[in-house]
Amino acid sequence: MIYEFKLPDIGEGLTEGEVTRWHVKEGDPVAENQPLCHVLTDKAEVEIPSPKAGRIVKLFAKTGEKVKVHAPLVSLELEAGKSPAPAKAAAPAAKPSAKSAAQPAAQAAAKIAAKPAPGPAEQPAAAVKVLATPRVRQLAKSLGVELSQARGSGPEGRLLEADVRAAASRGNGPSAASQGAGPAVKSSPANATPAVRRLAAQLGVELSGLSGSGPGGRIAEWDVRKAAGPAFISGPERPGQGEERLPFIGIRRKIAERMRRSVDTVAHVTHMDECDMTEVLALRQSLRPEAERRKIKLTFLPFVLRALIAALKQFPHFNASLDEEAGALVVKRFYNIGVAVNAGQGLVVPNIKGADGKDLWGLAAETQELAARVRSRTIDVASLQGGTFTITNIGPIGGLFATPIVNHPEVAILGLMRMQKRPVWRDGGLFARDMMNLVLSFDHRIVDGADAASFMNTLIKHLENPRTIL
Repeated sequence: MIYEFKLPDIGEGLTEGEVTRWHVKEGDPVAENQPLCHVLTDKAEVEIPSPKAGRIVKLFAKTGEKVKVHAPLVSLELEAGKSPAPAKAAAPAAKPSAKSAAQPAAQAAAKIAAKPAPGPAEQPAAAVKVLATPRVRQLAKSLGVELSQARGSGPEGRLLEADVRAAASRGNGPSAASQGAGPAVKSSPANATPAVRRLAAQLGVELSGLSGSGPGGRIAEWDVRKAAGPAFISGPERPGQGEERLPFIGIRRKIAERMRRSVDTVAHVTHMDECDMTEVLALRQSLRPEAERRKIKLTFLPFVLRALIAALKQFPHFNASLDEEAGALVVKRFYNIGVAVNAGQGLVVPNIKGADGKDLWGLAAETQELAARVRSRTIDVASLQGGTFTITNIGPIGGLFATPIVNHPEVAILGLMRMQKRPVWRDGGLFARDMMNLVLSFDHRIVDGADAASFMNTLIKHLENPRTIL
């Protein structure tokens, strides 16, 4: 029997997704719940598992192509004796509720394939109530984590890789740091084009062990041939010669679309000032024993978040969006603060929901968790939607000044630059202080330069007296 699997509903307002990676090819056998591909939607990459066991007959999209929701994704030749799933299983029949509408494709696909195949030592599938992909189950096994003891942070309690590692670090299994992902689990796919992957397969080269010489560490043909041996080096261009044409797809293309829209819409202006972070660093140092007890990595970012929220409450027009069709400024009385995270191919901006209701420890824990989920590509669409203001931390990389682009439709974005000791004249003397430049890009259609200067002064006042924001 041939079963046509269609792309499930991937969230409220989202009508299509871009296939960024295929994990299978035509002719491959697949198990139920085995990952088929990754789909990008609104900068979130979500894994689509197979709803049935069988053999791949046809892939309806190439890497980089967009697929409409409810359009065919793959066709499967089902195992002997199996019948196609009812039509309603191919895509959710009911309209998503407000609570679940923004959840990612992984949830919709998980409803199709929630029953995992039993392993040799597992209980029958009917007795297993844990939602997790085979990859996550394999990771849990390698770390000695009992799935029933882990708390799932994915849609409908679905277990993610980050949840398994968190369970291991809490003592429900061996240390995730010491065990790693196990020999059978790859931390991330190799950064290489399909053509380079085919060449590596032909020459018997394992991509996971290579360092790429291409842009962003991408593995080039030269790297594969060099690893295969001198006999295979003749012909291709060495790094630095000729040119390389790379597919402009996935997160990078999505960022380009959003940045172009922002530049075309927002009247960008950037205001810069400097802030004395000496007291923040001293306070953070005094809180380190408590941070270690809580097993939380305490950076200076939670202090910035607390100071930022205080400034936003005093200057609410910076926590707003412009409804141009209605001719109205929509001032938000909630604070979903986005924090830009480097996802390898570009910046992804998950946001902390209700950040004003979280203390220093809650902000520290959530920023750490969101960053981990972005880097492990397990972030859900809901975490990327509904932001009201964005922070981008450029400092760890370096630089004195930048002009960040506003994350439209937000009004402003705050950039944190490099922190370093600088001589400061104060109280009649010269002192070495920990100084950091702050840059605020804003939409001049909505707020003026004087507003930006006052907003920045308030932010700096709280950072230079951090006990006022605890």
